[in-house]
Amino acid sequence: MMRVLWVEIRKLGGSLALLLLVTVPALLSLIVLLAMIANRRQPTWRAIFFDFAFPIWAFFLLPMAVTALATLLGNIEHRSAMWDHWLALPIARWRIFAAKLVVALGAMAAMTLLMAGFTLLAAALGGALSGRPPVGPLDWAAIGRSALLITASACCFTCLQLWVALRFSNFVVSLGFGIGGTLIAIAVTMTRSSQADYFPWVLPLRVLLSADPWQPAIAGLAGGMVCAVAMVAALQRIR
Repeated sequence: MMRVLWVEIRKLGGSLALLLLVTVPALLSLIVLLAMIANRRQPTWRAIFFDFAFPIWAFFLLPMAVTALATLLGNIEHRSAMWDHWLALPIARWRIFAAKLVVALGAMAAMTLLMAGFTLLAAALGGALSGRPPVGPLDWAAIGRSALLITASACCFTCLQLWVALRFSNFVVSLGFGIGGTLIAIAVTMTRSSQADYFPWVLPLRVLLSADPWQPAIAGLAGGMVCAVAMVAALQRIR
């Protein structure tokens, strides 16, 4: 299993997925930097993270990043008919799909952590350039806990997105699936409906808005585990 996982990691390094992993968190940090320079008031660290960076990440950038990441991971195999080679090797099929899932979840978690780190640097730089450095305590525990819970809550739609990307060779299907899920989450949030609180794409934002952030995080993690088992079982029968 470790050998298959290492091969998947090496493939990630040789594709655009690695660039995506760094670029998307850096994009949010650039937005934070520009907001710091343009803002005439002195912001607090809590407002920067919990009123600005984390909501944008959970609401839009993370789902879109996972959509692109899963599409790239699937396209690596689809574009050159590499599935024929992989599945002809004397390796249990479930290990191949499980390794891809571990890489996708690990990359998603890494992007969230990079986002938090880049946001910290961007806010500090923006404060230095504007002469209005952030004030108030920098609550490392709360920032780390929120990043961890957002990561857990995103496991469900990450598994679903990878499932679609590996199942269908046409990348438009994967992109459409991810964009559609994100648009539904946006509609649910704008209408403030409580009937779709457990829709997978809504769970990361619920971590930030709910009085009990552990509930959507546990729901996303549990849903991700169920989807992971179903994905591996379904794909190894189809391929």
